[in-house]
Order: sequence, then C-alpha cells, then structure tokens
Amino acid sequence: MIFRRSVAVCASILFFAVSLGVAHSADEPSIPVPTTPAAVTHHHVEIDGHDLRYTATAGRITLRDKAGAPAASMFAVAYTLDGAPHRTRPVAFLWNGGPGSSSLWLHMGSFAPLRVETNGTGAIVPPAHMVPNDGTLLATTDLVFIDAPGTGYSMLVGKSKKDDFYGVDQDARAFTQFIERWLTAHDRWGSPKFLIGESYGTTRAANVVDRLQTDGVGVNGVVLISSALDLTGLDPGLPGDDRTNVAFLPTEAAVAWYHDALPAPKPAA
Repeated sequence: MIFRRSVAVCASILFFAVSLGVAHSADEPSIPVPTTPAAVTHHHVEIDGHDLRYTATAGRITLRDKAGAPAASMFAVAYTLDGAPHRTRPVAFLWNGGPGSSSLWLHMGSFAPLRVETNGTGAIVPPAHMVPNDGTLLATTDLVFIDAPGTGYSMLVGKSKKDDFYGVDQDARAFTQFIERWLTAHDRWGSPKFLIGESYGTTRAANVVDRLQTDGVGVNGVVLISSALDLTGLDPGLPGDDRTNVAFLPTEAAVAWYHDALPAPKPAA
C-alpha cells in the first residue's frame, strides 16, 4: 500500500495538514492529559507455519516541556513477542510521514502481525477485515508504531501551542523524547534499536537518529522507505532541476519493459 503512494504529494503537504489541529493560545484553558489506561491484549498468529504469540499494548506517553509541564500525549501501539528476553530483543520504532499522517499505513498495511486484507491492486474491498500478515517483522523484532502529535490519538495537552510541535526540529524532538521515555518505561535500554520511517518519516528518522545519538542512545540501524531526504528534488516545477526525471526513469523503464513497449523484446523465460 505505502509504496504506491506519491512521495511528492506527501512531501508537498508539509505541516499544513496538522496546522488546523488541537493547538490553542495561552489565554485558553489548559487541555488535560488523557488518563485512559493502556489497553493490553494477548494474541497469536500463524506465519509461514510458525505460531507467533505476542502482546499488543495500545497506550500513551506524556511529553513534557523544559519546565516539566505536560506538553503532548503521544499514542503508540506496541507488539512484543511473548517469551523472548525483552531486555536484549531488538525493538523497532516505526512511523509514516505526510507530515500530518498517523502511522496506520506501516501499521495496518505493512509490518504488524495482522493487516487489512486488500485485493490484487492494493484496494480494500468492503467489508474490510484483518488477515495474518506474512510480511510482519515481529519474528525478528518487537514493533512500536508511533503517531505524531496532532495525528491519530496523539494530541497536544496543557498549554502547548502548535509551534511547539509542528516544525521539522520540534517534530524530531517529540519523537526523540517519546522513544527515550518508552525505553525507560519498558526497561528496553539494552535492546538493539532500529528506526523505520516512510516518506517524510525518512527525514524525521535522519533527524531523530542524530538527536538520539547526541543524547547517548545507541541506534543499531535506520530503515528508509520511499525516501524523501531532499524535498527540493521532489518538485518537478523547479527550473533547471532534472533530478525528478532522473529518479523516475528506472521505474518508467521497468513499466515499459513489462508492457512490451521497448524496442528490444523480452528475453525468453
């Protein structure tokens, strides 16, 4: 699903989508921190003949400003494999981009133990239902799908303003603080740590890994999906900039080859 979305469209949105969110001025009442407890459930799924038993935890972590006041409530869904030595088992933190998108694409369409069933073209045919996901990463690593502030169930709280979170550096600070607090809350500082970002989430991942390492948090790897590290290269309207056309060429050539539109015929199978 996520690989067919237009990276250019995602990048061009920037932070306009979230600018209409829950932000408020200092004159307005403080937004309370949600107190709903985490939902913890236990499941199992059979993938390639292996029975994966796991725990799903849907919950929040409160971010705080420099004065220690609550500033945001970030929501995430974590999948942890039962019976594994959790202190040394790898853990991957995943997010989509937009910016302005929750992480439902990587979550419900890509790497979670279950996914939404689609037809051959990637479309969801009603009534939608969940099926085992043979592409899940759970056999290899625990998974934490994070929603950015202002997306999904993540929200600003207290008297924080949109400018505190809706910007490249502010956004990265929020994710860095979330990861550090999650590692502490779940006693996972000894685990190998990975970041997986998609589209604008690759820009976020590059920023977050730098901040984590500056804070002394070791990161074992970063995965970039539908990379959008140079947003200027995604705008075909910039005069004299042919990078977009160069980047499109391999895909267009592959499509032409598939449809027998190239001068040379396909080699015999």
